[in-house]
Amino acid sequence: MKVTVRYFARYRSLVGKSEEELEVPDEITVGGLIEILKERHPALKNEVFAEDDDLADVNVSRNGRYVRFDEVLRDGDVVAIFPPVSGG
Repeated sequence: MKVTVRYFARYRSLVGKSEEELEVPDEITVGGLIEILKERHPALKNEVFAEDDDLADVNVSRNGRYVRFDEVLRDGDVVAIFPPVSGG
């Protein structure tokens, strides 16, 4: 199945593009997609995600809605990867 991944802020800089379409296995979870992205783009693994796989430094939305990492993706989903937002 195909999903579109959109990168925002520092993730866009690390990956070198704002969007890509990927062929992924059926029934893949958001966490599984993150693992594929770390393999495709080592800068994400080295610069963003901690070695102990702490994903607290990333927000993920699926079709415009925040999701958990155990949520299963569907064909045609648009997944956005962006850093946590802070303000004050």
